Amino acid sequence: MSRSYARNVNTASLITLCPVCLHAFQDAKKAFLRRADVRQQTKDVCTYCQTRYGFDYYVQSSAAHRDTIRRKVRTHVSASNH
Repeated sequence: MSRSYARNVNTASLITLCPVCLHAFQDAKKAFLRRADVRQQTKDVCTYCQTRYGFDYYVQSSAAHRDTIRRKVRTHVSASNH
């Protein structure tokens, strides 16, 4: 498996969230949210409430997000240093 494969975002996790539903996700702390396009100007109908308008976000579970951070932070320590 290449390193670039681990960093690809699953497009199935792309959802649209209005501010109210966005705060509900943030308060639950079960998922990590990241804006799909910071420069997005047009809003779409929210995937959850389907009444308000919001922006596109990538959603990743907190456990999966922690694993990707750990992979990035780990450094190689040579055996001669032990």
